Amino acid sequence: MPYGEYAQCPCCGKRAYGEDEIEQEFGYRNMGDGRYIPQSYCRECRSAHCEAGKPCKVKILPAALLLNPN
Repeated sequence: MPYGEYAQCPCCGKRAYGEDEIEQEFGYRNMGDGRYIPQSYCRECRSAHCEAGKPCKVKILPAALLLNPN
């Protein structure tokens, strides 16, 4: 799908369809040449500082919280 219609996070697999949902879940990146494209990683994974090639911190975070809720 072309930019603006679909985005999927390579880390957690979250998907968003349409400009409004992409803006909410991913945000857009200004390419500096008039193009705005969806961010590759969702907002949650960027906030958790997930890195390519490493386990997703967002996927494992809820289980970790269950083990130690404080």
